[in-house]
Amino acid sequence: MMLGELTTFEHMGRQIILYLPKAYHLFTERSFPAVFLQDGDFLFKESIADIERDVEAGITEPVIFIGIDSQLRNDEYTPWEMPALFKDWSFGGKGDDYLDYVYKELVPHIIRSFRISHEPGKLALGGVSLGGLISMYAMYKTESVFDNFIFISASVWFKDFIHYMETSKLDRECKVYMYVGEQEGIQKTNAQKNMVPNSKRAFDILKEKIDGADQRVMFETDPLGTHNDTFFLQYFPSSIRFLFPAK
Repeated sequence: MMLGELTTFEHMGRQIILYLPKAYHLFTERSFPAVFLQDGDFLFKESIADIERDVEAGITEPVIFIGIDSQLRNDEYTPWEMPALFKDWSFGGKGDDYLDYVYKELVPHIIRSFRISHEPGKLALGGVSLGGLISMYAMYKTESVFDNFIFISASVWFKDFIHYMETSKLDRECKVYMYVGEQEGIQKTNAQKNMVPNSKRAFDILKEKIDGADQRVMFETDPLGTHNDTFFLQYFPSSIRFLFPAK
Protein backbone atom coordinates (compact mmCIF):
# COMPACT_ATOMS: atom_id res chain seq x y z
CA MET A 1 0.00 0.00 0.00
CA MET A 2 1.31 3.44 -0.96
CA LEU A 3 2.23 5.56 2.07
CA GLY A 4 2.12 8.86 0.24
CA GLU A 5 -0.63 10.12 -2.03
CA LEU A 6 -1.16 10.68 -5.74
CA THR A 7 -3.18 13.54 -7.16
CA THR A 8 -3.89 14.42 -10.79
CA PHE A 9 -4.67 17.85 -12.15
CA GLU A 10 -4.66 19.69 -15.45
CA HIS A 11 -2.21 22.49 -16.16
CA MET A 12 -2.41 24.44 -19.42
CA GLY A 13 -4.20 21.55 -21.10
CA ARG A 14 -1.73 18.91 -19.93
CA GLN A 15 -2.26 16.22 -17.32
CA ILE A 16 0.10 16.39 -14.34
CA ILE A 17 0.38 13.54 -11.83
CA LEU A 18 1.79 14.53 -8.46
CA TYR A 19 3.06 12.34 -5.62
CA LEU A 20 3.34 13.77 -2.11
CA PRO A 21 5.35 11.70 0.39
CA LYS A 22 3.87 10.72 3.73
CA ALA A 23 6.09 13.28 5.47
CA TYR A 24 4.49 16.13 3.51
CA HIS A 25 1.37 16.09 5.69
CA LEU A 26 3.15 14.96 8.86
CA PHE A 27 5.64 17.86 8.88
CA THR A 28 3.73 20.90 7.71
CA GLU A 29 6.63 23.33 8.20
CA ARG A 30 9.00 21.27 6.09
CA SER A 31 9.81 21.76 2.39
CA PHE A 32 10.83 18.95 0.04
CA PRO A 33 12.93 18.22 -3.04
CA ALA A 34 10.96 17.89 -6.27
CA VAL A 35 11.64 15.51 -9.16
CA PHE A 36 10.02 16.40 -12.50
CA LEU A 37 9.67 13.45 -14.86
CA GLN A 38 8.66 12.97 -18.48
CA ASP A 39 5.99 10.40 -19.44
CA GLY A 40 3.61 11.13 -16.58
CA ASP A 41 3.74 8.88 -13.52
CA PHE A 42 5.31 5.94 -15.35
CA LEU A 43 8.64 5.91 -13.51
CA PHE A 44 7.59 6.67 -9.96
CA LYS A 45 4.14 5.07 -9.64
CA GLU A 46 5.36 1.54 -10.33
CA SER A 47 8.52 1.86 -8.21
CA ILE A 48 7.08 3.87 -5.34
CA ALA A 49 7.07 0.89 -2.94
CA ASP A 50 10.87 0.62 -3.26
CA ILE A 51 11.32 4.38 -2.90
CA GLU A 52 9.07 4.58 0.16
CA ARG A 53 10.94 1.65 1.69
CA ASP A 54 14.20 3.57 1.22
CA VAL A 55 12.67 6.65 2.87
CA GLU A 56 11.38 4.62 5.82
CA ALA A 57 14.82 3.01 6.19
CA GLY A 58 16.53 6.41 6.25
CA ILE A 59 18.36 5.82 2.95
CA THR A 60 16.76 8.61 0.92
CA GLU A 61 14.98 11.79 1.87
CA PRO A 62 11.28 12.05 0.97
CA VAL A 63 10.72 13.75 -2.37
CA ILE A 64 7.77 15.09 -4.34
CA PHE A 65 7.36 13.60 -7.83
CA ILE A 66 5.75 15.51 -10.68
CA GLY A 67 4.87 13.44 -13.75
CA ILE A 68 4.34 15.47 -16.94
CA ASP A 69 2.12 13.82 -19.54
CA SER A 70 2.89 14.11 -23.25
CA GLN A 71 0.70 13.02 -26.14
CA LEU A 72 3.39 14.05 -28.64
CA ARG A 73 6.57 12.60 -27.19
CA ASN A 74 8.34 12.10 -30.56
CA ASP A 75 8.03 15.85 -31.09
CA GLU A 76 8.31 17.21 -27.54
CA TYR A 77 11.15 14.95 -26.43
CA THR A 78 13.46 15.63 -29.39
CA PRO A 79 15.86 18.61 -29.60
CA TRP A 80 15.67 18.92 -33.38
CA GLU A 81 14.03 17.15 -36.30
CA MET A 82 15.13 13.71 -37.43
CA PRO A 83 13.74 11.54 -40.23
CA ALA A 84 11.60 8.54 -39.35
CA LEU A 85 13.26 5.33 -38.19
CA PHE A 86 10.07 3.46 -39.01
CA LYS A 87 6.94 4.28 -41.02
CA ASP A 88 5.09 7.25 -39.45
CA TRP A 89 7.63 7.52 -36.62
CA SER A 90 9.42 10.78 -37.36
CA PHE A 91 10.74 13.25 -34.80
CA GLY A 92 9.45 16.82 -34.76
CA GLY A 93 12.19 18.53 -32.76
CA LYS A 94 9.89 20.62 -30.56
CA GLY A 95 12.03 20.10 -27.46
CA ASP A 96 12.79 23.77 -26.88
CA ASP A 97 9.09 24.67 -26.84
CA TYR A 98 8.38 21.82 -24.45
CA LEU A 99 11.20 22.81 -22.08
CA ASP A 100 10.04 26.43 -22.17
CA TYR A 101 6.70 25.18 -20.85
CA VAL A 102 8.39 23.13 -18.11
CA TYR A 103 10.81 25.87 -17.07
CA LYS A 104 8.62 28.96 -17.38
CA GLU A 105 5.12 27.67 -16.66
CA LEU A 106 5.04 24.34 -14.82
CA VAL A 107 7.97 24.66 -12.39
CA PRO A 108 6.87 28.11 -11.12
CA HIS A 109 3.30 26.83 -10.72
CA ILE A 110 4.45 23.80 -8.69
CA ILE A 111 6.74 25.94 -6.52
CA ARG A 112 3.87 28.34 -5.79
CA SER A 113 1.42 25.53 -5.03
CA PHE A 114 3.48 23.12 -2.91
CA ARG A 115 6.22 23.28 -0.29
CA ILE A 116 9.21 22.82 -2.56
CA SER A 117 12.70 23.33 -1.11
CA HIS A 118 14.42 26.52 -2.28
CA GLU A 119 17.85 25.21 -1.39
CA PRO A 120 20.25 24.70 -4.32
CA GLY A 121 20.31 21.16 -5.65
CA LYS A 122 16.76 20.23 -4.68
CA LEU A 123 15.13 20.11 -8.13
CA ALA A 124 15.63 17.23 -10.55
CA LEU A 125 14.53 16.52 -14.13
CA GLY A 126 14.57 13.10 -15.72
CA GLY A 127 13.06 10.48 -17.92
CA VAL A 128 13.39 7.26 -19.87
CA SER A 129 14.34 6.76 -23.52
CA LEU A 130 13.32 9.91 -25.45
CA GLY A 131 12.30 11.36 -22.08
CA GLY A 132 15.90 10.85 -20.99
CA LEU A 133 17.15 12.48 -24.19
CA ILE A 134 15.18 15.69 -23.67
CA SER A 135 16.28 15.75 -20.01
CA MET A 136 19.91 15.52 -21.14
CA TYR A 137 19.35 18.29 -23.66
CA ALA A 138 17.80 20.38 -20.87
CA MET A 139 21.03 20.11 -18.89
CA TYR A 140 22.70 22.28 -21.54
CA LYS A 141 20.10 25.06 -21.33
CA THR A 142 21.46 28.26 -19.83
CA GLU A 143 18.62 28.65 -17.30
CA SER A 144 19.78 26.71 -14.26
CA VAL A 145 16.36 25.57 -13.03
CA PHE A 146 17.49 22.01 -12.34
CA ASP A 147 20.73 20.90 -10.68
CA ASN A 148 20.00 17.16 -10.76
CA PHE A 149 19.29 14.95 -13.76
CA ILE A 150 18.12 11.37 -14.29
CA PHE A 151 18.85 9.64 -17.58
CA ILE A 152 17.41 6.12 -17.76
CA SER A 153 18.27 4.49 -21.10
CA ALA A 154 18.35 7.94 -22.71
CA SER A 155 18.05 7.89 -26.51
CA VAL A 156 21.54 9.22 -27.16
CA TRP A 157 21.55 7.38 -30.50
CA PHE A 158 19.57 10.41 -31.72
CA LYS A 159 21.04 12.11 -34.79
CA ASP A 160 23.98 14.42 -33.96
CA PHE A 161 23.32 14.37 -30.23
CA ILE A 162 26.75 13.13 -29.17
CA HIS A 163 28.31 15.83 -31.36
CA TYR A 164 26.06 18.38 -29.64
CA MET A 165 27.26 17.18 -26.24
CA GLU A 166 30.90 17.32 -27.31
CA THR A 167 30.72 20.83 -28.75
CA SER A 168 28.35 22.58 -26.31
CA LYS A 169 29.39 24.28 -23.10
CA LEU A 170 28.10 22.90 -19.82
CA ASP A 171 28.57 25.65 -17.24
CA ARG A 172 26.83 23.81 -14.47
CA GLU A 173 27.63 21.97 -11.27
CA CYS A 174 25.13 19.24 -12.02
CA LYS A 175 24.61 15.95 -10.30
CA VAL A 176 23.71 13.19 -12.75
CA TYR A 177 22.46 9.61 -12.60
CA MET A 178 22.72 7.55 -15.80
CA TYR A 179 21.68 4.00 -16.59
CA VAL A 180 21.78 1.85 -19.72
CA GLY A 181 21.28 -1.88 -20.25
CA GLU A 182 24.09 -3.64 -22.10
CA GLN A 183 21.60 -5.42 -24.39
CA GLU A 184 19.88 -2.26 -25.61
CA GLY A 185 19.95 -1.81 -29.38
CA ILE A 186 22.14 -4.82 -30.11
CA GLN A 187 19.49 -6.36 -32.40
CA LYS A 188 18.87 -3.08 -34.23
CA THR A 189 20.18 -2.14 -37.66
CA ASN A 190 19.12 1.53 -37.54
CA ALA A 191 20.58 4.35 -35.43
CA GLN A 192 19.35 2.65 -32.25
CA LYS A 193 22.17 0.12 -32.60
CA ASN A 194 24.43 2.84 -31.15
CA MET A 195 22.52 2.97 -27.86
CA VAL A 196 25.21 1.41 -25.62
CA PRO A 197 28.37 2.88 -27.17
CA ASN A 198 26.76 6.33 -27.34
CA SER A 199 25.63 6.07 -23.71
CA LYS A 200 29.17 5.26 -22.64
CA ARG A 201 30.50 8.14 -24.74
CA ALA A 202 27.90 10.47 -23.19
CA PHE A 203 29.08 9.42 -19.73
CA ASP A 204 32.69 10.16 -20.69
CA ILE A 205 31.70 13.59 -21.99
CA LEU A 206 29.88 14.42 -18.75
CA LYS A 207 32.89 13.27 -16.75
CA GLU A 208 35.02 15.72 -18.72
CA LYS A 209 32.60 18.65 -18.44
CA ILE A 210 31.29 18.41 -14.88
CA ASP A 211 33.59 19.51 -12.07
CA GLY A 212 34.03 16.87 -9.40
CA ALA A 213 32.41 14.26 -11.65
CA ASP A 214 33.70 11.38 -9.53
CA GLN A 215 31.20 12.39 -6.85
CA ARG A 216 28.64 14.06 -9.10
CA VAL A 217 28.09 11.57 -11.92
CA MET A 218 26.94 7.99 -11.41
CA PHE A 219 26.65 5.54 -14.30
CA GLU A 220 25.11 2.09 -13.88
CA THR A 221 24.71 -0.69 -16.41
CA ASP A 222 23.11 -4.12 -16.38
CA PRO A 223 24.65 -6.93 -18.46
CA LEU A 224 21.16 -8.37 -19.10
CA GLY A 225 19.39 -5.03 -19.45
CA THR A 226 17.11 -4.58 -22.45
CA HIS A 227 15.12 -1.48 -23.38
CA ASN A 228 12.01 -2.30 -21.38
CA ASP A 229 10.02 -1.27 -18.32
CA THR A 230 11.34 -4.02 -16.05
CA PHE A 231 14.85 -2.59 -16.09
CA PHE A 232 13.75 1.06 -16.14
CA LEU A 233 11.72 0.58 -12.96
CA GLN A 234 14.41 -1.53 -11.30
CA TYR A 235 17.04 1.20 -11.65
CA PHE A 236 14.95 4.32 -11.09
CA PRO A 237 15.08 4.05 -7.25
CA SER A 238 18.89 4.03 -7.56
CA SER A 239 18.72 7.51 -9.05
CA ILE A 240 16.80 8.81 -6.02
CA ARG A 241 19.25 7.15 -3.62
CA PHE A 242 22.13 8.85 -5.42
CA LEU A 243 20.62 12.31 -5.90
CA PHE A 244 18.70 12.64 -2.64
CA PRO A 245 20.40 10.64 0.11
CA ALA A 246 19.03 11.11 3.60
CA LYS A 247 21.19 13.39 5.72
